[in-house]
Amino acid sequence: MVNIYTHPENHQRLEPDNTFRFQCHSGLACFNECCRQPTLILKPYDILRLRRRLGITSTAFLARYTVRIMEETSRLPLRLLALREEEPGGCPFLDAACGCTVYEDRPAACRLFPVIQGSSLTEGTVKAAYFLKKLDFCQGFAHGPQWTLEQWRADQGLLPYDELNHEWVAILLEQGARQPTPGASPGANIFELAISDLDAFRRFVLESAFASTHGIQGAVADVLRQNDETLLRLGYAYARLVLGLTDTPQFQAAVRSLASPPRDS
Repeated sequence: MVNIYTHPENHQRLEPDNTFRFQCHSGLACFNECCRQPTLILKPYDILRLRRRLGITSTAFLARYTVRIMEETSRLPLRLLALREEEPGGCPFLDAACGCTVYEDRPAACRLFPVIQGSSLTEGTVKAAYFLKKLDFCQGFAHGPQWTLEQWRADQGLLPYDELNHEWVAILLEQGARQPTPGASPGANIFELAISDLDAFRRFVLESAFASTHGIQGAVADVLRQNDETLLRLGYAYARLVLGLTDTPQFQAAVRSLASPPRDS
């Protein structure tokens, strides 16, 4: 079982004014060692970027590169990165000679490392906590400049990831706070369809009665047909509706807001 509430006691908590020294590069003996046996939760925007980078459908990506597990508190499905079975194992996107083959579109957790993040829900607001993960073999802490947390996050290009994964975290936390009964939460499959398998969700939205039922037409339909990020936002809104975290008027308002989506990086 895996959760998103990580608050490790054996790692240093990073406060906004804390600094740490770190730089990873190919000259280090440990280069890519952290990619050999990662336990990596793929968030929805991670999946969106990776399958677009690979030029395959989200359905194919999920089948080939992920393992489905259940998040232990919310009882909603998560997707872990499936490790390469053949030697030397590890991340399927790791090349022994050149390192990460999807570096520009690497997942949020890879960008954040050596920092790890935990999340909690306080008075209806998602709160993030950050910790410095010093692996025994990692030599990166002996090199490079000093970073604050915000400097590191900006340098690693985390802004669009944070923006487009925030709602995923909120849904998991809110659903978990309701203390679901054992087994998958009702609506779990729709939750996964709407936020992880975007190509299948696009067909469902545009080619079924969903479009007429929820007024998906004109400019909104055009945007959803062409823009993955906007489709993901609709997926979050629909997942909330199906899970009972929002009501129909709120969902309809979310649909209307999609005609003029914010620009994404």
